[in-house]
Amino acid sequence: MMKRILTAAGFLIILPSLLFAEGKGWGVGVNYPGLSLKCRLNAKQTVELKTQFGKDILVVGPRYYHNFSSKGKTNLFFGGEADYVIFKGDSSEGSGFAAGAFVGGEYFTTPNFGVSLDIGPAYISLKDKNEDVDEGGVDFIANIGLTYYFGGEK
Repeated sequence: MMKRILTAAGFLIILPSLLFAEGKGWGVGVNYPGLSLKCRLNAKQTVELKTQFGKDILVVGPRYYHNFSSKGKTNLFFGGEADYVIFKGDSSEGSGFAAGAFVGGEYFTTPNFGVSLDIGPAYISLKDKNEDVDEGGVDFIANIGLTYYFGGEK
């Protein structure tokens, strides 16, 4: 059920923005450890669909960035994200969600290539599908990524 809710929310938030924004700029990124597709809606707003994966885990979800300061080659932002999580371990298997806020920055080494770093708290809730066990809590998450942008406003 949670998977359907997060998927629907992601599509309802990101797809209209991606399809109808004027002057949008697209970006393809590599983050640790995953991939992303960004859409710069305007000078102040960016949306992203991000995946992160590793051995026995997959995290997928939308992110929203509000760019509050752009000076020279540096862009500072804050935002939020909601993710769906699937995991499988040696003794457990299941799914859950993560919702968080973050603050960070992006430094442009060229007009089209940015290196970004952000950090923030996230509430993570996981449920084991074989046992009646739910676990949730707050943790800090750091993200680092490289993005190549093409088209749209700079």
